[in-house]
Amino acid sequence: MKFKAVNLKRSTGTLLMGVLALCASLAAQRNFAQEAAGSHEYSADGETTIETVNGLRVITLRDNVIVRQNNIVLTGAVAVLEYNQNNQLQQVQVTGEPAHFEQKAEQQNDVITGNSETINYYAGLESVVEFIGSANFIQPGTTLSCAQIRHTIESGATSGQACSGSLRPQSN
Repeated sequence: MKFKAVNLKRSTGTLLMGVLALCASLAAQRNFAQEAAGSHEYSADGETTIETVNGLRVITLRDNVIVRQNNIVLTGAVAVLEYNQNNQLQQVQVTGEPAHFEQKAEQQNDVITGNSETINYYAGLESVVEFIGSANFIQPGTTLSCAQIRHTIESGATSGQACSGSLRPQSN
C-alpha cells in the first residue's frame, strides 16, 4: 500500500489559518449580535436556533435560559427573543415550570419578582411584562396570585385577572 507524501508544515499552517479564520468569524458574529441587539444578554445550557419569521429575527434558547436587559432578569426552560427589522429586541417570551422574572428597583432592597407558566416581556419605551398561567407577583407592599398579571415597568402600574393577594395602602 502506498501513501501520498504530505508536507506537514504546509498542512498544519493551512489548518491553523482555517481555525483562526473560523474563530475570527465567530467572534465577529458574537460582537455583531451584542452591538446590534442593544443592551441585553442571554445564555442557555441547551440548543440555540436563529431564524427569520415574517421579516423578524427570532432566536430560541433552550434549557436553563437567562435573559438580562438593564435591571431585568428572566429565567426559564425556553426563551424566544424577537428582534424588529432594525435588529432591536422587541419581545421575549419565556416558558418554564415556572418561568421567573426579577427587577431590581431603585432602592436596593426593593426587588420586584414574579413567576408563571409563561412570561411575555415587551421591550420598548414603555416596557411591559405579562405573567400568564398560575401567576405570582411580589413588589414591596404588594403580593398577588392571579390567572394573569400585567405590569408596566416604568410606571409600576399592575393589573390582574382572577386575583387574590394583598396590596399596600394607597395614599391620597
